Amino acid sequence: MTAQALSLRALADDLAGTFPGADDAPLARALLALLARGEPVTHEQLAAETNRPAAEVKAALASWPNVHRDGRDAVIAFSGLSLRPTKHRFDVGGRELFTWCAWDTLFLPALLEQPADVRSTCPLTRMPVRLRVDPAGIADAEPADLRVSFPALASASTADIVESFCCHVHFLAAPDAAQRWLGEHPGGRVLDRHDAHEIGRRATARLRTGAAAAG
Repeated sequence: MTAQALSLRALADDLAGTFPGADDAPLARALLALLARGEPVTHEQLAAETNRPAAEVKAALASWPNVHRDGRDAVIAFSGLSLRPTKHRFDVGGRELFTWCAWDTLFLPALLEQPADVRSTCPLTRMPVRLRVDPAGIADAEPADLRVSFPALASASTADIVESFCCHVHFLAAPDAAQRWLGEHPGGRVLDRHDAHEIGRRATARLRTGAAAAG
């Protein structure tokens, strides 16, 4: 295995730890699937979808960080998928959704088992970014030489992954934008879109294939 492959595997292993929902993958996937319908998700809806007691579902979600709720305590964002607008638009099945960061758009289609149309912007060049991502991978991207920024993982806090990590993960639309971003973020790295997708595939493997948590 090459040094590059080993480096990517290590990064994926580190990022896998930012997905606590992997401890009960079926529940996490069910929550994502319900969110993808475009409406806030209540504990009762998730319990009915998974055929579990509502109290059990509520307790599980309470133990996971980064489950965002509205004023009625219904879930509006989880594991990168959001109903609240962000810089990254993520259209699934004709429904307008959003993601916390650029990287989320690359792994969520596999978790949802649905293709997505992605619209974003490079924050340095202001160039528009468009992708078509299906469960198997990136079907199309514009510009073709698209890259994704990742901050130093020492800055990532699982307790608030959006403000410590996701806010630094962008699509970069030109090589000079990648160099500028690296110059401003010591310890960070920039991956091409294919490597970023592979990191997502590896980091979310337990979410895609894992079993329910022991009762």
